[in-house]
Amino acid sequence: MSPGQTKRKKSLTRHGVFVLVVFFLLTFTPTVLADRITTVTATTNMGSGFGTNLHNTVNGVGLSILSLTATHAGTTPSNSWVSQLILSGEITFNLGGQFSVDSFSFWNHNSGNGSTGIQNVQVLFSTNGVDFTLLPGGPSVFAQAIGGNLPPQIFSFTAVNATHFRFIVLSNYGDIFHSGFAEVGFNGVTHGDHAIPEPTTMLLFGTGLAGIAAKMRRRRQAK
Repeated sequence: MSPGQTKRKKSLTRHGVFVLVVFFLLTFTPTVLADRITTVTATTNMGSGFGTNLHNTVNGVGLSILSLTATHAGTTPSNSWVSQLILSGEITFNLGGQFSVDSFSFWNHNSGNGSTGIQNVQVLFSTNGVDFTLLPGGPSVFAQAIGGNLPPQIFSFTAVNATHFRFIVLSNYGDIFHSGFAEVGFNGVTHGDHAIPEPTTMLLFGTGLAGIAAKMRRRRQAK
């Protein structure tokens, strides 16, 4: 074999190893897409008025489809929640596990002139349901909503690991008896079963694969 052919063969071998490593990384590195967390439950210290149930704000009952971008029908007692003669207080959402959450969708109360809807708010998160921290980049105001079949407000922020979120309701849009909202949906991926491998782990896999390929090449050359 001529020197030119040997050089060309080595180049092709190196190229083949590189392609193999890239193929491994693309094939075995999971693509994790955030999605609506469906295990959420909710509690509040504000009571429930007009026969509403807070559970109906996290189960998608008023949505056109169970999606983070769906439209919400006009609010009624069966598809929304209002407080019981209390205008401010806390609403706590238990995600049902630990998730990496990077956004949430919020549909405000939209019946009448939208005066019942939550206006000023603080959003907090927790990893244990006891100690809560103000959400960095979280909203401080929810927009007023009037009329049915409305899309959500979507609030994005740097992902946080959380088991709970809390809305501290500070005011509404003028209703002197009740505050309320229609629906909320949290966007995230679970830890544990769907953990994302760290880049260094994938690099070690790729490096190991390249080493194996190089060793096999040397063995073939020694024969």
